Parts: sequence; C-alpha cells; structure tokens
Amino acid sequence: MNRDIEKNYDPKTLEDKWYKIWEERKAFSPDKKKDKVFSIIMPPPNVTGILHMGHALNTTCQDVLVRHKRMSGYNTLWIPGTDHAGIATQAKVEKKIFKEEKKTKHDLGREDFLKRIWEWKEEHGDEIVKQLKKLGASCDWDYETFTMDEGPNKAVRKVFTKLYNEGLIYKDKRIINWDTVLQSAISDAEVEYKEVKGKFYHIHYQVEGSDEVLEVATTRPETLFGDTAVAVNPKDPRFKKLIGKNAIIPICERVVPIVGDSYVDMELGTGCLKVTPAHDFNDFEIGKRHDLEVINILHPDGKLNQHAKAVEGLSAQAARKKTIEILKEKEILVDVKEHKHQVGHGERSDSVIEPMVSTQWFLNVQDMAKKSLQSVKKEKMNFVPKQWENTFFGWMKEPRDWCLSRQLWWGHRIPVYTCKTCEYEFSFESEPSECPKCQSRTLIQDPDVLDTWFSSGLWPLSTLGWPVQEEMDKKGFDTYFPNTMLITAFDIIFFWVARMSMMNIKLMNTVPFKDVYIHGLVRDKQGRKMSKSLGNGINPLDLIEQYGCDAMRFTLANGCGFNRGFNLDPKLIESSRNFMNKIWNAFRFISPFLRRKVGNYKISTRDIDIPTKWILTELNSTAHLMNKHLEAYRFDEAASTIYSFVYDKFCSWYLELSKPVLYSDDQAIVKKRAEILRFLFEELLKLLHPISPFITEEIWSYFYEDRLIINQDYPVLRQEYQFDHEHEKMAHFIELVTQIRNLRASVGLKPKEQIELEFFTDDKKTAEFIHENRHYLESLAQVKKGTIHNKDAKRPQKSTMATTSLVETFLPLEGLIDIAEEVARLNKQIDKVKSELEKVNKKIQNKNFMDRAPEEVVLEVRTKAKDFQTKLDALEANLSSLE
Repeated sequence: MNRDIEKNYDPKTLEDKWYKIWEERKAFSPDKKKDKVFSIIMPPPNVTGILHMGHALNTTCQDVLVRHKRMSGYNTLWIPGTDHAGIATQAKVEKKIFKEEKKTKHDLGREDFLKRIWEWKEEHGDEIVKQLKKLGASCDWDYETFTMDEGPNKAVRKVFTKLYNEGLIYKDKRIINWDTVLQSAISDAEVEYKEVKGKFYHIHYQVEGSDEVLEVATTRPETLFGDTAVAVNPKDPRFKKLIGKNAIIPICERVVPIVGDSYVDMELGTGCLKVTPAHDFNDFEIGKRHDLEVINILHPDGKLNQHAKAVEGLSAQAARKKTIEILKEKEILVDVKEHKHQVGHGERSDSVIEPMVSTQWFLNVQDMAKKSLQSVKKEKMNFVPKQWENTFFGWMKEPRDWCLSRQLWWGHRIPVYTCKTCEYEFSFESEPSECPKCQSRTLIQDPDVLDTWFSSGLWPLSTLGWPVQEEMDKKGFDTYFPNTMLITAFDIIFFWVARMSMMNIKLMNTVPFKDVYIHGLVRDKQGRKMSKSLGNGINPLDLIEQYGCDAMRFTLANGCGFNRGFNLDPKLIESSRNFMNKIWNAFRFISPFLRRKVGNYKISTRDIDIPTKWILTELNSTAHLMNKHLEAYRFDEAASTIYSFVYDKFCSWYLELSKPVLYSDDQAIVKKRAEILRFLFEELLKLLHPISPFITEEIWSYFYEDRLIINQDYPVLRQEYQFDHEHEKMAHFIELVTQIRNLRASVGLKPKEQIELEFFTDDKKTAEFIHENRHYLESLAQVKKGTIHNKDAKRPQKSTMATTSLVETFLPLEGLIDIAEEVARLNKQIDKVKSELEKVNKKIQNKNFMDRAPEEVVLEVRTKAKDFQTKLDALEANLSSLE
C-alpha cells in the first residue's frame, strides 16, 4: 500500500480504467483447467438498440452470477452477442436513407439496400456493446456473435433444410397477423393488445327472398365487403329455421349462406355473426368448417382493394367512416353502442394489426411443443421462480404453427429455390449452383426472410460453433453445451425460451439449459411500466454518470427478488451510492494503520478478543448466506446480506470497537488489529465484488498490485472462524450498548454527555464481561462510571431503565434532566402501550376468534400480549422509580 488514497470515491474514471485492465488481462476468459463448468448466453440485444433499464437489470443479474461462479472455481463462460433485429434494423436504415436521399429501398434494389444496412451495422453496431461494457459485463468478447454472422447463417440453413425435408416446414395460405406499416407478417408473440374505445355497429342483413332481417353487431363495419356468410348457433331457436337459407350483404349485395356453427355464442350480442374468413382468425376457422369463400379486401398497405368498390383506395379508418355513411343512407344501421375492446397492435410499428389471409412459410411445432412441455414437467428444464412455468405451459399446450416468413429484405433469406426450367422446389444448406433434378442453373430463391426468432432459437448452438465441427472444437461445444442456465425477462418466454427449447430438443435431443431464471420488469417509482409514451424511461447510462455503475447495480440486485418487477426510485440509487461511499470511507479510515507492516492476511485466531471472534463469526455467516442466496438466484437477499454485514456489523460495531485499539500505544496490539482489519476488508471486498465490481477492484489494488480481485477465491464458511459462544456473548453486549444508547436518546442527552450507570445481574459471567469491556462502554456510549450489583440490591430512585434477559441497566437522572418532563413522557408512553395491550387482550378474550384463527395467528397474538405486558411493566417500574 504505497499509494495515496483519494478523499472521495470517483467512479467515472475508475470504471473505464478497470474494464480496460480486465480485458487486457483476459480476466473474462474461461479457465479450462477447472473441472466444474458454468456457461450462459446473453440474450442478444438488438443491434439497433440503446440500453434501457431492462438491459441493465438482465446484465446485472447475469454478471453477478458469472463473477460469483468464476470466483467459486468454475470454468466459466458467458457468451455475448447481438441480434440483427430484422424489422427494427430495416426500418431504421430505410428511414435514414429516405431522410438523407429521398430514396426508398425499391429505388436502391435489394443488393444495394442490404449493402447499406451492413455499412450501417459496421458503423453503429458496436454502440450497444460499448454500453454493455459500461455496465461491467464480464463476458468473453472473443466469443461475441452476431445473428447474421457466417456461423449462425450456416446453422439457420442447416436447420431450415432439415425441417423442410422432414415436411415440418411448409407453405400455406392461411390467416396471419399483417403489419400494414412494415407490410410484413408478424408472429402472435409480436402483437401487443391495447384497450381501445370503439363502438358496436348494429346492421341489418336481409334474408334473401323475404322481408326478414338479421341484426348483426360488429366493431369493424368496413370488413362487411369481405363477408361470405352469416353464422348462427344451430341450437338457437330464433334462427334455427334460417340455416341453409341465404343472406344479402349490405352495400355490395353479395348473396351468402346462413350457416349453423356452435362457435356462435347465443348470449353474446345479437346471436348473429358476420363471417369474414380473410380478416378474422375465428371466422377463418368457421370458413374452413363450412368451405366458405375467402375474399381479401386489403392491399398490403392496409387500404381497401377492388373487392370493396364502394370504399376502394381508402384507409381502414376512412373506409369505416364511409361505410357508416352509406349504411345510414340505406337506413340499415340500426344502433351504435360504445364499446371498449382489446385491439392488436404491432410491437414495432404500433399500428393496428390486420388479420389477413396470405401465403406464408410455416413450421409445424405440434410434436416439438409436446416434447418441450414434457422437459419442464419432468424437471429437465426448470423455471425460477417456478410460477413462470405456467406462462410457458400456456403457449406450449395449444401452440399454433409458427409463421416463419417475413416480407423483408434484411435477415436470413429463406433457403428455398425453385427451378425455372422444371419448376422443382427444394431447400439446400449451401448456395446451390444447379437444380438437383434437371441440373438447370436458372434458379429463383424465395424472396422472404425468416422471422428473427428463428436464428435466435438456435443461439445456444450457433454461438458455440454448431454445426461446423472445427468451430465447435475450437469453442468447446462439448464442454459448454448445454448451457447451465439462462436469465431473461418474462415478456420473451414465448418469443425466445419456447423456441430455443423446441429447436434444441429437436436437433440435439436435450434441453438447451438446466435453469431459466425469469426476472421482473423495472418500473418507475409510481409502479408504471417505462415507456416512450409516458416519458418515464430512465437511461442507465445517465444513472451511471450520476451515481456510478456499482451503485446502480447494487440497487438493481437489491430489488431483484422473486417478483414480477420492482419500482425504481432514484433515491434508492442515491442510498446505494452512499453505501459505496461508506465502504470507501471505512477503507480510508483503516488504511493508515495498514501502512505499517502487516502479516499474512490469513490471520491467526490465537489470542484474539471476543469482538474479533464475533466479527469473524459474522463474516462466516455472511459468506455462507451469500453463497446460498446466489446459488438460489436470490440477488435481493444477497445484496441485503452484504449490506447488513458492512453497515450493521463491520462499520457500526467492529470499527468502533477497534478505534481504542488502533490508537493504543501498544504497537503489538495495533499491529494485530491491523492484520485482522485487513483480512476482514479483503474478505468483505470479495463478497461484494460480484455485485459491485469496480469499487472492490479499486480498493483491492491498494492491497495487491499484481493480482486482480476478479480472479480470487470467493469466501466460504470456515470452521476455524466460527466462535458460537463468543458470538452469543457479544450479541448480549451489543444489545446492552444499544439499550444504553436508547436510554440516552429517550431522555434527550447530548452525544458527548457522559453518564453513570448501575447494572443489576445474577449472572457472574455477564458481570465479568461487562467489567472486562468497560472501556468499550466508555467509547461507544459515553459511560464514565458503572457499578455492578446483584439483582436483590436496591434499585436507584429517579432513574430510567432498560432490561435484557441477563441484565437490568439503570440510568440515574437526577441532575441530568428535568424529572417532571420525563414523568410526563413516561405517562404518555404508558397510555399508548395500555391501549395496544387492550386491543390484543380483546382478541384473546374473544373465544370465537381464538377457536377459528390459525395456530400461527393465535401464537402471534399471545406473543404480542406478552411483549406489551413486559414493556408496560418496565415503563411503570421506570415511572415508579422517578416518582
């Protein structure tokens, strides 16, 4: 320790300094000599993205575990990467090009447009990586993977071709979610449902050849141009006779059948349902059952097409308005009712999603989903907390086939080719040069790209070099696959976890990871989800700039329990920053003493005092709990445990108890205490390092210039530091000092005002212990004189007192305070305790309550009554002594 220590801890310069050193010294690389393995993949953030609090929480959780495992003797690999984010990236670059050049992607053509995206990626794609490094992410950047790299592309082509050849990937014309802004199909999981104020429009449909009409209610009257039937429940006596007859669709005058279908709810609405197979998922199924015509009335951009002549060329909203006007003119709009309902919106575009029949590529996931479901039921893959498996089951029990194709240019292009000569269609792992059937070289590749989640579903495999054996050997595939675990948010259980599970079981006959830890959402201090519309988002980099990364990470870990989320108040981060300052200041206090020659930090436990045995036992307990909580993914409990040790044990008690020792003239005991303090501080830093890596590495460097804390062994429980008997004695002493401090505070004494006490105990060892540690009472509670009596001795008059199980402590007040004021205060407290005791006693006297209440509640009530009575007795005794 030859360097001067800065007065204040300044994280800004130190964080970048230490991250650079870690990278230069390859501190994040796995130690392949170690037998135990821990491997984890980073959920790849979008290459277009900027850091948000969800990233910060996710990265913190992963890094805490990775650093803990690395220090616990594991061959630890954390694989980072980024996702090409097909929709988001293409939209971003399209917008940029149009803004700067007033050109569309069609003006450039596919090849040039993709070239522009790659250029943008090379220029801006590492921004998110730089931000992850600011969070302290200790992943092995040598393994960094991009989902459009050559390796993942080979994996995608191999898997697609395999599934295609097995008949699991197929092309079909069916109803899908269509985003009219992106002009692409999107998956069910990419649709967000929002509550919208709408209306139910009640319209009369004429029954052909009669004066009878059917009243139909719809929220989307403009879709009537695609109606190809009216459905009623076959058991509905009102309409049963009409089944088999025809109805006339208003405006377009199309004649359609009236069909009977049990899907129609007789109690809901009018009991008559307009059926639009091309633009409603349920109607599509009705259409299949009754072989109905499917009429698509929309262009890809969402405007009405030639099948809706009366409103052709209008947007959906404008078409709705025009349709309503026409219906009013025809006097067949009979009622309009206000109605709130859930409407699907595109996750990326935020536009209203249009169900639309379209020809797309699909993956049959039925068998894959069953096997994936069983893997969780048989606990081959475990969700933590366990309740999240229900979300997983909800999708896996009734999965829809996965719509794979997207009408985009950026992404993994679907490896399906059609021969122009013989029209043979095939899929090929590599780029084919000729038709395998007729050897013609005139091949056309499918223009669509794959859903981004297809490549993400292969992430545990492709990041480790699969399917190229040479790359797999190089990256240690057999060592690190399957991964040990995954950490992710609950909102992508459908998107990602389910896909990885299905794909890996299908391809490798094993789950991709043993555990899936699901963390909650970070909400604002009012409990609202952070969003652009509310303007309540918090940029983690701003928090790092203001408070430091360690403080932010500690706050996130402290809030990350088994919950759906936690509310982030900047005041919490301020509190964590104060905690970092507490550690820094504690180190600054002890550092001058550590400049003296100190011995080996593995201290001897011979001839150490009771406070030291107590703190070593507390350290042991903290090490045990930290390991236990981190193994169980209880980040909140781990943070709380180390906080309590630092604040409540080390700083509040042991440092205070050490001050008289450190300022002693006896250099031998100063040296010994300095050795102990150094050992304790080193262990403290190692315990805290996974959560707050930067400050711990900085302080550690004052101890050792040649070794990093990131590579040290994590503390564990050690029997040689376990002193249960002395720990119990010290606990009584702390209780005693606390009570003396409370006595002082209760009568308003100034901090430096010295007092005299009288102790009453029949326990000889307690009496000896108080006597032996009288100097601590002076330094900790300003006790200038104390007298120890047996319990049968007379108590002093006009005193205030406190009691523990072993000793009564009296503080004579005459000459210290105004006795009359103290009597009034005690009377007020007595009235309050009597009131509380009366409430509890009423419950105990209520036979009905006591008979029906659970056993633990009865026990709690009786305990409260006993505690209140004890407190009342002490207060009354106190009052009696004053009077």
